[in-house]
Amino acid sequence: MSSSPNSTIVIGSGLAGLTTTLQLISNNHKVTLIEKTAKLGGNSIKASSGINGVPTIYQKNNDDTVEAFKQDTLKSGKGLCNSELVDELTERSRDAIEWLTQDLKIDLSSVAQLGGHSFARTHKGAGKLPPGFAIVSTLIKRIEEIQGNKPDVLTTLKNSRLVKILSEGDKVKGVQYQDESANEVKTEYGDNVVLATGGFSADTQNLETSLLKQYRPDLLKFPSSNGEQTTGDGQKVALRDVGAHLIQMDQIQVHPTGFIKLDDVGSHWKFLCGELMRGIGGILLTPNGKRFINELTTRDVVTDAVVQNCEVKHENELGLAVGSYVSVLVVSGDDYPKAASHIDFYASQGLLQKGNVEDLLKLLQKINPENDKLTTAELEQTFEDYGNVVKSKRDLVGRTAFGNTISPEFYFGLTTPVIHFAMGGIEVDPNAHVINSKGQTVPNLYAVGEVSAGVHGANRLGGSSLLECVVFGKIVSQQILKG
Repeated sequence: MSSSPNSTIVIGSGLAGLTTTLQLISNNHKVTLIEKTAKLGGNSIKASSGINGVPTIYQKNNDDTVEAFKQDTLKSGKGLCNSELVDELTERSRDAIEWLTQDLKIDLSSVAQLGGHSFARTHKGAGKLPPGFAIVSTLIKRIEEIQGNKPDVLTTLKNSRLVKILSEGDKVKGVQYQDESANEVKTEYGDNVVLATGGFSADTQNLETSLLKQYRPDLLKFPSSNGEQTTGDGQKVALRDVGAHLIQMDQIQVHPTGFIKLDDVGSHWKFLCGELMRGIGGILLTPNGKRFINELTTRDVVTDAVVQNCEVKHENELGLAVGSYVSVLVVSGDDYPKAASHIDFYASQGLLQKGNVEDLLKLLQKINPENDKLTTAELEQTFEDYGNVVKSKRDLVGRTAFGNTISPEFYFGLTTPVIHFAMGGIEVDPNAHVINSKGQTVPNLYAVGEVSAGVHGANRLGGSSLLECVVFGKIVSQQILKG
């Protein structure tokens, strides 16, 4: 049991928790950082598409505005967004990019247009590091540097799982956590508690307490892109201990493209195929080799199209389950330089392969035995038709931003929809205070990142998850430092 005067307990070490921690300890405010797993970084460290920001110096020849970003977010959210939270997210987005690039010296100079965005505004580095890793690893390094110079300002507790929020009257005063290494429940007191525990997209291990089973049992058939630690601990504990108001819990984002590894097709965990792959020019095909959707519409629409058009209907050589859904990502070799590090990494993991139409045909025939009648000429016609779309900028399925035509050699891989992100969670106000079921804020208790709800509504735009973590992590730290 420990406590510190003027201290904060941060639960979770994804980007939201790390942003909050770094801002606080940089101002000599004592923090206890509690992480469920053995490593810092959460799901944020795996983020592959980038972080949104408007307007920034990296948006060349771009007429993007904060208002356009707001409208894209509200449209994607289908009437379920809290407009005040959207205002904070979008109006502070440039500051978030400037903090990361100018203060922390992170390269975010490459900008892409992702699905649901009316302009290119999703930033990543021009080098080999994926944006999530580049951002999170830099924050961890900076936090460790400060801790090295001021060891009393930060205590980090790993392998420690939140089990209870402690209150005195209506005020939160600390937490209890399970120290997995010592197999012991311990207590930590602090003046503030920040929940940055993430979502619940991997909450399938215990169906008796599973939030997925409770709110979206229809999604249990899908694999997940989230780490196994993503089980809704913050939502469950806050509901039980302080009466936190959980909202929009049925709003779960199923990302249309999680990679299928050919030597492990049945795995319930899939490596996310970042939306960047479609943003640079990638297209999606059915198991029969036909294009079927505007690849850059919102994630929910693409996912629905995959379910409608890409069901596996036959026993097959690859062992893909009948009734599962498989689309084929194709990226032109001419688009490779736009995301070389990502493509190289995916290829090194056996998720993408480089080949030609003959190679693609062989793979399609392994998915569907009836494809033995499919010919290379038909696949070439599919690519020629798409090439005409690229040249004319007129697409029957509505795509308006294109990469290159498909080159003779290209990259391709199999993808499937994956449970990816929980838009629902703990209701918060614009300062990220937790709101209880009576509509009142809970003193000294905050929720940031995916554990909270209201920013994204019915569908999150790519690039807005990392942004949410930075924007609201900074807001929380400012609130705490103001006292």
